[in-house]
Amino acid sequence: MFNRGDLAGMAVMGVTGGTIGAFIGEGGLAWIGTVGLMGAMLGAVVWRMGGEQFFLLIVIGALLGGGLAYYVSGMGSVLLGAATGGAMGGFIGVNFMLFRK
Repeated sequence: MFNRGDLAGMAVMGVTGGTIGAFIGEGGLAWIGTVGLMGAMLGAVVWRMGGEQFFLLIVIGALLGGGLAYYVSGMGSVLLGAATGGAMGGFIGVNFMLFRK
């Protein structure tokens, strides 16, 4: 059903979905597992459609955003900074792919 190459996209979107599930279900394992699985399936689809650069820019944005948040305001803001950086990385990635064609 899935190729080995799909694992990177599944990992990025699965972890993102699991994190969202932790916030939605207030830490319940059923929410984390369900939303994480949905994210992994979506990640495999996006990866197969050519989203390698998209995922790379999301990961780079999340790392830079989390690092900047830690530098500016400490450990309590790292999650918010990483989420914001990942969203900006995805936004830049989509625009980069659109302008490249």
